[in-house]
Amino acid sequence: MSKSESEMCFYCKEYYKVTQDYPVNTATHDVGSFTPRCFLHWQYECSKCGIMTHFNGVAWCSACKEFTCVNCVEERMVRKEFLVYDYYYEIPCHICGEYNPALDYAEYNGTHPFQIGEQTPKEDVIVWMPIYRDEIQPQEFPHQAWGFERILSLGGHVEFKRLESLDDFDPISLWDDITPIWVRKMRDEREFHHKHMILPEVYRLLDAQKDDKILDVACGEGRVARDLAKNGSKITGIDISEMLEYAVEREEKEKLGIKYLNLNTSELSNKFGEASFDKVVCNMALMDIEDYQTTLKQIANVLKEDGLFVFSITHPAFAWPTCTSFRVPKGSKRNEDKLRVVLNYFDERPTLVNYGGSLIQFPRPISSYLNELARNNLVLKEMSESKASEELVKKFPRHTYMDYETYPDFLIIQTVKKSNF
Repeated sequence: MSKSESEMCFYCKEYYKVTQDYPVNTATHDVGSFTPRCFLHWQYECSKCGIMTHFNGVAWCSACKEFTCVNCVEERMVRKEFLVYDYYYEIPCHICGEYNPALDYAEYNGTHPFQIGEQTPKEDVIVWMPIYRDEIQPQEFPHQAWGFERILSLGGHVEFKRLESLDDFDPISLWDDITPIWVRKMRDEREFHHKHMILPEVYRLLDAQKDDKILDVACGEGRVARDLAKNGSKITGIDISEMLEYAVEREEKEKLGIKYLNLNTSELSNKFGEASFDKVVCNMALMDIEDYQTTLKQIANVLKEDGLFVFSITHPAFAWPTCTSFRVPKGSKRNEDKLRVVLNYFDERPTLVNYGGSLIQFPRPISSYLNELARNNLVLKEMSESKASEELVKKFPRHTYMDYETYPDFLIIQTVKKSNF
């Protein structure tokens, strides 16, 4: 490929990644855009409605010598891995009703009207002839140029991997591995998100009062517990990771009266009596707990009637791994170059995410959380989706402008225990 990037057809480049005999044509349409295209990969006029339609939404019928687009008929989807895709549309001819593949698959299959001579390109393009296709080794799917990876490969993004099981992973051990890094960030308050986007809302919704008995679930290195203790609340913190050691060490120096316990969230009722706490808080941890149903049940049991339970999580719809962001060009520090892509909101498989260290997250829809809260008599009182204020945008533009003032990365929920509702 000797042409400059701006001269190349977007689709030709994509196909070249996996089929290196593919000719890369010069772009003549949408030149200067994100996806400049050649005539072959432009639009085709539907013979029925006369509307120009993207080549992957129109089919050619050799029997009737007619184009038919998806807007005029009901297409059907065919699962088939080819080029950079894993499906194509079959579109019935608007005259004879015979199903024909959309032009993206027709080109791969060698039945495109340009390939078989039933139509002639009106512009100068080299038409690929897949005459050796059957001799090529089958592609491995998904490959780097497939599906969302095809788009994400254009810019930098957080790495993550959906897991079918946890057989080869221990979530707690992974947390232990990054404990020193995380503790340093929290201790010198370099963690922008906690300081400015999460904790102010958590504290507002928790409304901690002097002498409130508060349980901090999955307390980590104790940041929240210390803040609440300094306000006069009586705090108990539980955790099972090595972060708890740092919390205990800090308590031994500062002596804020915090009681720390190495305790799993599934064992709260074994340690504490029913209705032991005025309030419970769980900051940025529930999405890391596999058995969240048992955790919420246990929290409801140790919480007093009319007591508050407040928790914060990565936003189920707009944060990793359901939604990822990437920058085009890679490495750009300007937020207008930052794009977000929702990958699969309903995919609840555990996910290995790399935040500078690997962690396991358990993504789930908002409805899963709300329904489980309701089953345990934890009634939604308020939801907060942290949005950057004008003041924060002025002070931290790189973190917030066209980013946290536009999309929420975090969800903070306040509930109240009501046994009769």
